[in-house]
Amino acid sequence: MSNSSIHVFRKIKRTGVEIKIKKKKYLLRYPAYIWNKFPKSLHRTFADSVTYIATWHLPLVESSSIIYHFPHPPIESIFFKMLLYSIPMNIFEEKSLYTSELLKNFYNANFQTQFRGLNFTNSGKKVKKQLKEKAILLFSIGKDSLLTYGLLKELAVTPILVFMREPQSAFENAHKKRLADKFYKKFNEEVDFFPLSIGRLRQAIDLCWGWDIILSQYSFILVPYYFYHQARYLFFGNEQSCNFCLRDKENYLVNPVFEQSVPAMQLLQDIPQLFFIQTHIGSLVEPIHEIFITYILHHRYPEIGRFQMSCFSEEEAAKKKRWCGVCEKCARMYIFFKALGISPERVGFYNNDMLSFKKEKYYVLFNGENNISVYGGSGLGRDEQLLAFYLAYKNGVKGELIYKFKSLFLEEAEKKKEKLIKEYFGIHSSYSLPSSLRKKTLRIFEKEKKCLTFLKKL
Repeated sequence: MSNSSIHVFRKIKRTGVEIKIKKKKYLLRYPAYIWNKFPKSLHRTFADSVTYIATWHLPLVESSSIIYHFPHPPIESIFFKMLLYSIPMNIFEEKSLYTSELLKNFYNANFQTQFRGLNFTNSGKKVKKQLKEKAILLFSIGKDSLLTYGLLKELAVTPILVFMREPQSAFENAHKKRLADKFYKKFNEEVDFFPLSIGRLRQAIDLCWGWDIILSQYSFILVPYYFYHQARYLFFGNEQSCNFCLRDKENYLVNPVFEQSVPAMQLLQDIPQLFFIQTHIGSLVEPIHEIFITYILHHRYPEIGRFQMSCFSEEEAAKKKRWCGVCEKCARMYIFFKALGISPERVGFYNNDMLSFKKEKYYVLFNGENNISVYGGSGLGRDEQLLAFYLAYKNGVKGELIYKFKSLFLEEAEKKKEKLIKEYFGIHSSYSLPSSLRKKTLRIFEKEKKCLTFLKKL
């Protein structure tokens, strides 16, 4: 190991875990009432593992080796596979990159990783918890988490709403806090804003190392919540399209959002088992696509739908606006709203004509140059947008991009409409739905599908 190696230390504190790197400290702090319910016999394994998953990317950022001053964490093998299939997503953000080069860099960096300390045996097997009909919900106040909330209430499962407050997402945090306060006044439902100090370790430029598997990190960081709430479930808002993949220029199969796929959720199921608790990790919206999710949310739970905010909130335009109007997510949701006859204004989407020529660059259908997300850059959302523009056109929506759609894509949409409707308004796999909720959830989706009478008139 060279003298330039990165040394990582961790310390168990009264209310969480402290990570120390180059004299800087990052405290992962939990409310005392939650941390105190987390069995002490599991603290060391948790501290070792959470430190590893927060820092794995540092050798790639600094082109150095890394030394961990604690035992080899059992989570490493799970996260290694998660990362192996997730890292290639960077090729969709930076077109000059190659999957083979990314994997080589990751492999070489991990080859030099060193852990200092002896393994030990947990006494966690003595931990016994009678789980309750509660679900921890990663609550972004986007369409997926809002629909999941509506479903949980209808299924008589108590939701525990948690928003992970990333320190590098100031605009989003501010908007979501205001919405959460209003949500509480409307539904008497509190949103727990978890301060994620270790988010400062994520790279903010170039390839943005450290952002690759943040949802997987969240599922691990919330382990103490599993115990405190005795929660039977933890739910993400991973929809059907998260299982799509394509072949890259080197013929690698790549899923641009692998950690949201069914195989990844099945892998994450090992996390609660490491701590001897049987919390189920999954997604209630797995069987359906984004446009159908949007429909069900605003049709079945319209008052919940009013709180929707699905915007990257990264540009200066997002500072004072709930919807910035200058990102691909705003464009995608706008055409979904228009396709489904939902007024954008009912979700606070004001003063933005997302169908003008100057917004063309945000749509994957028009090969938008500003598709900055890996999913947008992959082009996998094209057909769903094709269907959305077609439905908006048939609804009589006007706009410069509607006219461009008509001239370029109407014939294609007419030929493919039956196939597109079957796919994007269909009900698909439900592997990550817990068996106790699967039938009731699918029954709700089937009922909503029967309400899509406007599709039969096309």
